[in-house]
Amino acid sequence: MTGRTTPTPVGSRTPESGAYRAFHSALGVFLVCGAVQVFLAGLGVFSQSGDPGLDPHRWFALVLAAVALVVVVLAVVARTGRRTIVLSAVVFLLTFLLQGFLAVWGRDSAWFGGLHAFDGLLLIGLAAYLFVTSGGPIGRR
Repeated sequence: MTGRTTPTPVGSRTPESGAYRAFHSALGVFLVCGAVQVFLAGLGVFSQSGDPGLDPHRWFALVLAAVALVVVVLAVVARTGRRTIVLSAVVFLLTFLLQGFLAVWGRDSAWFGGLHAFDGLLLIGLAAYLFVTSGGPIGRR
């Protein structure tokens, strides 16, 4: 035995790589934006007549979708693994597509509105799972 080791490829899934840290940080930003979205939804629902209502919530959804896209791109660049990349893509698709459709359909049906809120909780839960499993000693497995 010569004691040779296999070199670690650039952009590997080690938590020390820059891309991996950026992925983890982007998930943190997504979670903060998710909390802002919940606040804006509550602000809109309980606004008085003449207030902007749900408009800030609707516009900030675009920010949330952009952050979700960044999360997917960074998951791929950091080579986080198939499961993490797929879950990141699911977060993006739920944020970008399903949330929008459920919000529009929720205008005519309270059931879709309820599913819109439930999907928001699911999004925050998935992002929190990815955040915890991608960072620090807890995430190393």
